[in-house]
Amino acid sequence: MKCLIITCLFFLSCTDDRSFNDEDFEATPTFEVNLFQTQYSAELINTGNESTPVPNTLHDFIDVDFLNKEVNEDLVGLKFEVLAENSIDRVQNLNFVFYDVNDLETFRVSEPIPAGAEGSPSIKNFTVVLGPAEIERIITSVRAEFFVTQASAATNTGSMQLECIAEASYLFTGE
Repeated sequence: MKCLIITCLFFLSCTDDRSFNDEDFEATPTFEVNLFQTQYSAELINTGNESTPVPNTLHDFIDVDFLNKEVNEDLVGLKFEVLAENSIDRVQNLNFVFYDVNDLETFRVSEPIPAGAEGSPSIKNFTVVLGPAEIERIITSVRAEFFVTQASAATNTGSMQLECIAEASYLFTGE
């Protein structure tokens, strides 16, 4: 009896005779990548009082060749999400600068992170959404420089945690 019911349902099932037209096909996948995640103590940036060319600065470099034009010709959206937790008792200024092969700046994110206290850190989340013109410039980048600065002081305490996630959206069509 079960076989008869299953067979009837199989033959009575709806089917659609539409042909699949791959020209109407669109897919918009989104990818996330953790660009950087770091933590540093106030003592580390205090040591930077003697750094050159800019005193009180921490530097780090990130290879961003994955942003190249060949890979990203279908890129339609790009945003950076940054989470900062600061228990250093001074404002920290975050700069994230992208450069092309000629060391020319293609894009910059600058954001002050409010001072906090050990046991009561300030938390700042912000998102930078790039428009089409900014995407065209940033996909020429091959490296990025991440640096944090503060006003001159060698006596502050606490620590800073930073994380930056890039989210890229692509549009693939059947054409």
